[in-house]
Amino acid sequence: MNIVYIVKNSPENNSEELRYSLRSLENIPHDKVILVGEKPDWARNVTHVAVAQSDTKHVNWARNMATAALSDQVSDEFLMMNDDFFIMKAVQKMPALHFGYMRDVIACYEERYPEGSDYIARMKLLYELLVAKDSHEPISYELHTPMVLSKKNVRSMYEKSNGPLYQFRTYYGNMFNVGGTAVADVKIFKDPIHNDSLFNENPLRYLQHMTFLSTTGGSFKAGVAGDYVRNSFTKKSKYEA
Repeated sequence: MNIVYIVKNSPENNSEELRYSLRSLENIPHDKVILVGEKPDWARNVTHVAVAQSDTKHVNWARNMATAALSDQVSDEFLMMNDDFFIMKAVQKMPALHFGYMRDVIACYEERYPEGSDYIARMKLLYELLVAKDSHEPISYELHTPMVLSKKNVRSMYEKSNGPLYQFRTYYGNMFNVGGTAVADVKIFKDPIHNDSLFNENPLRYLQHMTFLSTTGGSFKAGVAGDYVRNSFTKKSKYEA
C-alpha cells in the first residue's frame, strides 16, 4: 500500500515535522511514499505529485486530496498521512480508528469552547446532514491519525458533493461505513488546556504508551512531545538527504 502525504512546505522550519514523520514510517510496512502538493528540497526516494498551493489550508487540502484520487501514481488503496503524524510503535497494518459518536464529540467541544467556532459549527452541519441521510448515529473520524482511503471512494465523494468537504474524514468514514475502534485523539498541543489531564500530569509516561502521535507546530518545536519524537527517531531515513 502506498503512503500519501498531503504537503505544503513549511519554510520557517524546513518542513522538519515531515522529516520525522517519514522517519517514523519504519514502524509500518509500505510501498511507495508519495508527496502530493509540495516537496522540500531535502526529500529523496519519494514520488512527487505537484499541486499549486494557496494561503488557505482547507483549499490546499481539498486540491491535494482530489489530485491524489485521480493520480495513476497512487495505489487504489492508500494510507493518508499528514506531515505532523508520527507512528511511534511498530504496527503490521493501520487499524481503523474513530473518535466516537459525533453527538458526544460535539457536546465535548461545546463544553470546552463555549464561545463556539467555525469548526464546531461545521461539525454540527455535517452531523445534521449525516442524520438526514441515514438513521444510524454518525461517528466522528476527526482524529489526528493516519487513515486508509480508497481512490474510488474519494472520487465518489467529490463527485457527489455540492461544496467543500470541511470534515472530510468524518464524511468519508460514515459514507463508506469504515467502522473501527473508538480512541482518544492523539494531538498534543503546546497550551496545556487543550491536552488530556493525564498528559499534563506526566507527559513522558503518557507519550510512552502512544502508538500514534500528532503535534502542533508549537508543541513540536518547543514541547515535550516534539523532543520525544526527535529522540525516538535519531537516524536519517532513506527519504531524506
